[in-house]
Amino acid sequence: MTAAERFIFIGCLLQGGLCSTWSVQMPQSIQALNGSCVLIPCTFQIPSAKNQHLINPAGIWWTKRGSSDKKQLENRDIIGKLSEKNCTTVLNRISKTWTGDYSFRIEGNNHIKNNFKEKVKINVEDSPPSPQVTINKDMVREGDSATLREGDSVTLREGDSVTLTCSAPAPCPSLPPTLSWTPRLSDSVTVFQENDDHTKHASSVMTFTASHLLHKQEVKCTAVYRLQTVKSERTSHTNVTLKVQYSPKNTLVLIGKDGSLTCSSDANPAVNNYTWYKVSGGEIKVVSYTQSLTSNITEVSGQYYCQAQNEHGLQNSSTVQLHCDPVKAPPTWMAAAAGAAGMMLTCILMQILLKKCCPRENHSSKIRVTEELTPINLTSESGFESGKRNICHQLCTKGRDKRSATMKATVVGQQDCHTIFTEL
Repeated sequence: MTAAERFIFIGCLLQGGLCSTWSVQMPQSIQALNGSCVLIPCTFQIPSAKNQHLINPAGIWWTKRGSSDKKQLENRDIIGKLSEKNCTTVLNRISKTWTGDYSFRIEGNNHIKNNFKEKVKINVEDSPPSPQVTINKDMVREGDSATLREGDSVTLREGDSVTLTCSAPAPCPSLPPTLSWTPRLSDSVTVFQENDDHTKHASSVMTFTASHLLHKQEVKCTAVYRLQTVKSERTSHTNVTLKVQYSPKNTLVLIGKDGSLTCSSDANPAVNNYTWYKVSGGEIKVVSYTQSLTSNITEVSGQYYCQAQNEHGLQNSSTVQLHCDPVKAPPTWMAAAAGAAGMMLTCILMQILLKKCCPRENHSSKIRVTEELTPINLTSESGFESGKRNICHQLCTKGRDKRSATMKATVVGQQDCHTIFTEL
């Protein structure tokens, strides 16, 4: 009973029950599902002087047009006892054309005929509304809401006891929605409850313990409604995401090819402090506060482990044994053999180049010869100049008489050497 109704009721009592009041209590609006039924909670009050005439009364639901809709009256069922001033009604097999405002009329004998001025707005939709997901209040941070909308995320801490409640309206009491959770983190219990305006809703409660394994886990509540008119269902759902904060997990040491060490750990929020320890005999010594140890720190053999820490805790890795062997210089005989092989290869290349650059004399008519020479690299140790020089000319003039031939050759980088021979 509202404050205004209580005021009227008290006023009537003060006046000895002679107060003339006609009123009906029902929701202002109800959302219904096309093809299903809808319950209209309804109670009414009449002047106390009329109570004696409330015998075998009849109830009629009127539309906003002011005349009863016979089709609607055929599909309505007043389940409340009118003699007890309960006009609760169920409308069956409704369609979208039923959307509108409805008012109630009570009729008894000649002393009771009244149209109540209060109306209820019925909205008929093709799809059911999304279920509402709420979380236990002790998990709600300051400024946040306990009610989670589609796509919302909730921040938890590992070890928290979490209770999620999924609620969906149940406008048709004979066909209430079926609620389910995905994934099913624990057993859930579904109950049917009454709202303040006496409409119904279904609720499913799931309680679980927050774990790092549930970080970024999407949780979905699904509501399934069966219909009266056809053998089909209508479905709606709400998704929320769990964000679980936890201390470092799976902390371990990764060894690089260069001997460097890296500390790896899974944590939320991320690790904000790394500490490296070296175990030498019975002594443990801190060697660094970085995530990685470079090879110049670990060049000495020993046992190492790291510690990862964030605002929720810390964890140590297992100890790793690092063996660092010094790099040995090659034996002296190997260096001597390599030098001899290099000198031999240089001599062979010089012989090949002399044969190609300096052909035998030919006293016949003038001859022009072009040869492709494979580029070689000559150093100052070979007795020749390197770079853009007349290499072939130098080779020939060192080994034969200059009068035998005139040659022009240029070696440029890694390009081929083109040599032109012309008889004098």
